[in-house]
Amino acid sequence: MPIWNFFFEALTYSSLAARNMLGQFFDIAGFSPIEIGYLMAMIPVFALVSNPLWFRIGSKITDKNAFTIVSISSGFLFWLVYLSKNFIFGLIAVAAFSFFFSAVVPLGDSLMMVSVKKHGGAFGRIRLFGTVGFAITALLLSGLVKWGFIWYFIVTSISLFLAPFVINVTLTGKGTENKKLNVSSVRNGNLFTFVIMIIGMTFGITLGSFHNTFFPVLSRQLGYDKSFVGLIYAFMAFTEVPFLFFAERIIKKMGNFNVLITGIFASALRVLLITYVTEMMALFLIESLHGLTYILMYYALFNYIHFKLPEKYLVNAQSLFWLVSSGLTYILGSIVGGYLIEFFNTLAGFRIMGFMGFAATGVIVLISIMFKRKTA
Repeated sequence: MPIWNFFFEALTYSSLAARNMLGQFFDIAGFSPIEIGYLMAMIPVFALVSNPLWFRIGSKITDKNAFTIVSISSGFLFWLVYLSKNFIFGLIAVAAFSFFFSAVVPLGDSLMMVSVKKHGGAFGRIRLFGTVGFAITALLLSGLVKWGFIWYFIVTSISLFLAPFVINVTLTGKGTENKKLNVSSVRNGNLFTFVIMIIGMTFGITLGSFHNTFFPVLSRQLGYDKSFVGLIYAFMAFTEVPFLFFAERIIKKMGNFNVLITGIFASALRVLLITYVTEMMALFLIESLHGLTYILMYYALFNYIHFKLPEKYLVNAQSLFWLVSSGLTYILGSIVGGYLIEFFNTLAGFRIMGFMGFAATGVIVLISIMFKRKTA
């Protein structure tokens, strides 16, 4: 497996670090919570449209060429966001950037799967470097932001400009088809369980989206230095690493549904507990729950689709999965969260979302138990 694969994955996911920290940029720039919610929702909104479009374009001009277009264009258009001085211009700038940027990671992961098939190896190990790239970039930005938010845009642009050159290197050369695929021959899943899990993931990742969008606002109100946000995001990313190492064993022992429910519950718990602490170390302890949130829900459902759900549902299930995980949930978290904070306050908004998460967890577990009894 070419070492450039790891470098490429780190670059593509590093660009997500600055994207996730845009909430802080807009907050410091003076935008209201509702405005921040709409601005941050633009990327997932455009993901619903641009991702299928760019994959269709990639089928005609190759995914590599499509990736080159979206990555370089994103690197330039990101600077329009930096120049945003009012809400309308900000919406236009984020929309233009999002049309290209929302396809960077999906196309990048698609290219990595091509490389895995060509050179062999395991995609999971490559994805781990995406997490590491995100964490290192967030940590770097936490220090550079002391000299101005312009560093968000400099670092992100560099990542987006370098990635197309790296993918040209990693896909060059001869390779052999990797025929050792870890696919389970027993597909005993069912469509009802998948639907319940996708609904659960919708609630869980919405909570994570809300947290990531408005944590900078909460952090400022609690009196933390603006560099603290980057430190937290870097720490959060690193907490995913242990699960990625043992994901298969955990799924095998607990089951996909139980792992996903754990993720939803942990998401609600984090969003609620974060409002009751003021000490930095206690805040880090609560944020360590991130390692039990997004990555559990993402992996549990992704694994269920590919190894448990009957193959006849595979195409539609994958489409719905990406629609929810990278689009709908981030729209809901940003916009609904913005209104909650605007009409109540930041602490109340976090607590309301937390209790809603607990209620969703309980309802999903109850429905699952009732379904099992009927089919027993």
